[in-house]
Formats: sequence, structure tokens, C-alpha cells
Amino acid sequence: MKDNRQRAILTLVATRPVHSQEELVALLERQGFDVTQATVSRDIKELGLAKVPIRENGSEIFKYVVPTAAVNYVSRLHRAVSELVTTVEGSGNIIVLHTPPGSAMLVASAIDEAGWPEIVGTLGGDDTVLTVVRSADETAVVRQRFIDLKGSSAA
Repeated sequence: MKDNRQRAILTLVATRPVHSQEELVALLERQGFDVTQATVSRDIKELGLAKVPIRENGSEIFKYVVPTAAVNYVSRLHRAVSELVTTVEGSGNIIVLHTPPGSAMLVASAIDEAGWPEIVGTLGGDDTVLTVVRSADETAVVRQRFIDLKGSSAA
């Protein structure tokens, strides 16, 4: 569970601005994780996340950033899902991702490279990725992660 939660934290921080531990707790809970602020605080330290200043609406605020070693897998998966996935659907322990023609293999490869422990494997066709989740109980959480990577336009 800890490994899954920490992968989710890396993905969230790499794909959106996260300004506080409380915000991170809320985002993780939305993905099905039962966490406390103290747990998230320990995860942040273990993952080596840094809080850096950014400019937003003319003010300087802070956000968490992912350590360099973890950026590659997260950014490739985020880029593939956000740019290429058009719909996300789940049934049982299967998640089906639809893409434009010719894009499914790229998305499947990015998912496999990310190494999410809940995913047994993927099968990429022309415009569809079949993602097999280890158990049906984990499907909703993994589906929500894909939706979060995609953005609010995923179905």
C-alpha cells in the first residue's frame, strides 16, 4: 500500500501544482487512499520532494516538485495519457483506454514503463489499450489515476 501511495504522490506532484500536505491528502483520498497528514508528511520526506516558490497571479506561492530521478517515468506517462487518451472506461479488473488511431502502443508502453504495481500488464492495439489490473478492488483507484492524468475531459 505504501508503494502504491508513494507512486500516486509522485504522479500527482508531477502533473499538477500541489501547494500543501492537506491538498495532497485530499487528492489521495479522491483516488481511494485512506491517509493522514502525518503519513503524507513522512512520504514527502522519503520521496525527497522539495517545496519551491512559483509565481501565481502575481504572488509568490510554493508547490511540491518531484526529484529528478522520478521525473522521467511520470512525465512520459502523463504526456502520453494527457495528449493521447480520449476515454477511460473500467469493468471488473480491466481498464480500456481509447486513443487516436496508431497511438495505443505508445500509451501501453508508457504504462508498462511506469511500473504501477496494481497493473499486471497492457495490450496496445491501434486505438485501444487494454489494461489488466491485479484485482477488481483496485480498478476504481487505477481508473481514477488515469482520469487525473488525463484531466477533467476524460469519460
